[in-house]
Amino acid sequence: MNREIFKKDNYICFTTDLDWAPEAAIEDALQLFMRNNIRPTVFVTHESGVIHRFKDRIDLGIHPNFILPSSQGRNMEEIVDYCLKIVPDAKVFRCHRWYASNDVYDLMAEKGLCYESNLCAGLDLAQPYIHRSGMASFPVYFEDGAYILNRQPLDFKKAKHYFDIPGLKVINIHPMHYTLNTPYFRYTREIKDRLSREEWNGMDEDTLKELSYKGAGIREFIQELVQYAKSGDRKAVALDEAYKMAMKDGIDE
Repeated sequence: MNREIFKKDNYICFTTDLDWAPEAAIEDALQLFMRNNIRPTVFVTHESGVIHRFKDRIDLGIHPNFILPSSQGRNMEEIVDYCLKIVPDAKVFRCHRWYASNDVYDLMAEKGLCYESNLCAGLDLAQPYIHRSGMASFPVYFEDGAYILNRQPLDFKKAKHYFDIPGLKVINIHPMHYTLNTPYFRYTREIKDRLSREEWNGMDEDTLKELSYKGAGIREFIQELVQYAKSGDRKAVALDEAYKMAMKDGIDE
């Protein structure tokens, strides 16, 4: 793996975990990337018509939920097969709640996945590495949920220094945090807890607007982060592009 390639410049890579978000929230989040000509990697939990509509402008990975009971299956192999039925050519995964074990990695490698982004650092710049499974690993630098949970500033100007440093910074956002403008962690969690799975997944645009926080939340922070990544000498790269850069010597052209 060529880690040196990321050290001198400021690379920023956007990803998103669907986490069973409603179609209107997925649309809202993806439109942010489309407006800014960014190709995100979307980690898929379930079938989505919006994802199919944007398929030529996004990359897809799988987001298996191994915490039972899981809507994706009764055991590890069923869950992975469910996800691969939705994204049959997936090469990358990230597990729901960062679940990991040797068995998970061995199964993913057996199923043909090549790399993962399944470790979340708390704004600590961990660069790509080779996992014991042989897969390339791309740790997440910023996750919206962890950022909110740790009560970091929602004013991007106060957090800009976190993103000014050189290196590859993988960003992970969740459509529902973005659409609901989560101001503190329990805000969105409390909404989810009082709804059934079907109600959560079926919310329309009007309902989401009604429930969204009207003060300072994570939405504007994410918007400013996207704009920041597209300005100056920053390099907004897709996760698959970063993978190919890091593994160039080992990939057939």
